[in-house]
Amino acid sequence: MAEHLRQPKSLISTLFTILILLGAAVVLSPFLLSILWAGIIATAFWPLHCRIRTRFPGRPNTAAFITTLVVAFLLVGPMIGLIVFMVRDVLHITTFLRLADKQGVAVPDWLSHVPAMGDFLVQKWKEYLSIPEQISGLLRDTFTQRLGAIQGTASAILLELLGRVATLFFALWVLFFFYRDGSAISIRMNRIGNDWLGQRWRPYVSHMPPALRAAVNGLVIVSFAEAVILSGLFALCGVYAPVLLGTTTAVIAFVPMAAPGVLGILGTVLFLSGHGVAGIVLVSVGMLVVMIADYLIRPLFIQGGTHLPFLAVLFGVFGGVVTMGIVGLIIGPVLLVLLVVFFDEASHAHHHDQPESIN
Repeated sequence: MAEHLRQPKSLISTLFTILILLGAAVVLSPFLLSILWAGIIATAFWPLHCRIRTRFPGRPNTAAFITTLVVAFLLVGPMIGLIVFMVRDVLHITTFLRLADKQGVAVPDWLSHVPAMGDFLVQKWKEYLSIPEQISGLLRDTFTQRLGAIQGTASAILLELLGRVATLFFALWVLFFFYRDGSAISIRMNRIGNDWLGQRWRPYVSHMPPALRAAVNGLVIVSFAEAVILSGLFALCGVYAPVLLGTTTAVIAFVPMAAPGVLGILGTVLFLSGHGVAGIVLVSVGMLVVMIADYLIRPLFIQGGTHLPFLAVLFGVFGGVVTMGIVGLIIGPVLLVLLVVFFDEASHAHHHDQPESIN
C-alpha cells in the first residue's frame, strides 16, 4: 500500500519542482542574459578575485567591489577606446557627405573599372554625390514619405542600444554579488550536484571553469588584438575610416568567410584607385591576420584550457556562434567539453561492465 502511495507523491513532487523552475525562469527571463554573462565573467576572472581577496581578509564587500572595478576596466576600457576612434571615423564620413551635398564630388576614375558593378556605381555616384543638394533632398523626401517607418526604426535601434548598455551594467552589478558570495554559491551548487548526480558531478564541474576561462580569453583578447591590428593595417594602407572598418571586420570575422570578403572588396578598391601595392598588402596581410587569429590563435587559446581536439574546438567556436550568437563562442566549446567528459564516463562504465575473460 505504501509503495502505491509513494509513486503519486513522487510524481507530484517532481511536477512541483518543475513548476518552481519554470516560474523562476519566466520571472528571470528579462535578466537571464545579464546573469549568464556575469557568471561567465566571474568564473573567468575568479583567480584574480582570489588574489584580491587575500589582500582584504574579512572584507568580502571591499574585495568584490575592487575585483568588479578591475574587471570593468579590463573589459569596458578597451571597448570605449575603440568606440571613440569609431565615432571619429563616422564624423569624417559625415564631413565628406556634407561636402558632397554642398558642392558635389567628382566621380573617381577608378570607380568605372569595378568588375560587374562599375557602370551602376558611377550612375549612383553621379546621381547622389556629384550634384549638390542631392543628399539633403533625398533625406527630405525620405523623411517626408517614410517618417513613420524611420521613427520606428530609430526607436528600435535606440532601444536595442539602451538594452545592450543596460545588460552590460546589470551584468557588472550582478558580478559584484557573484564575487562577494561566490564561495557560498559554489558550496551550495556542489551539494546539490552531489545529491542529484552523485559521482558524476565532480568530473563535469571540474572541467567547466578552465573551459570558460579559455573561451573568454579567446573571445576578449584575440578579438581586441585583431581589431587593433586590422585598424592599424587599414590606416597604413590609406583606407578611409580605418578604425570603423577594422573593428567591423574583426567583429564579422565570427561569420565564416565574411572578413575575407571585406578584405577582398577593400583591396580591390585600393588597386583600382591606383594604390596597387597597398591593395595587395592589405589583402595578403589582412588574410594572414584573420586566418591566424580566428583559425589558429583563438582555437589554441580555447584548446589550452579545454584539452579538446583542435577540430572539436573549431566546431564548438563556429557552431556556437551560428546557433547562439556571440555568447555561443563561449558556450559552444564548454558544451563540447561536457560531451567529451560524457564519452569518457560512458567508456569507463562500459569497460567496468565488461565481464572478465576466462582463460
